[in-house]
Amino acid sequence: MIKKTLAALMLVSVCSLSTVSFAGGALEGHMENLAKNFKVFNKTNNKNEAIKALDNMRTAALAAQKIKLVAKGDKTESSTAIYEQLIAEIDKTKTIVQDGHLDHAKIEAKKIAAIRDQGHKLYQ
Repeated sequence: MIKKTLAALMLVSVCSLSTVSFAGGALEGHMENLAKNFKVFNKTNNKNEAIKALDNMRTAALAAQKIKLVAKGDKTESSTAIYEQLIAEIDKTKTIVQDGHLDHAKIEAKKIAAIRDQGHKLYQ
């Protein structure tokens, strides 16, 4: 009986750790995708390429949003709000690009970086 209980506890522990590890890895992949496309956006002078990079950033942010994080030292604040801010800013920047103001959009995109940095401070 004790061996079965210990075996069950070990199995649950291993599954829990692998789930946490998988979620962390998935989040890292989404953040890397977001960062890569942010660089593409900042380097391009092509409207369509900029829009594609912003779309990819939005997709990565939406996927990352599914992984709930808790802020350091604050067990009540979840990551949902920061992702919503990030997605809203990406959408705002995309609208500026679509209106033909890529240079202005690149200035506006600095807010995306600021939100990212704020998220890193809270959730790393």
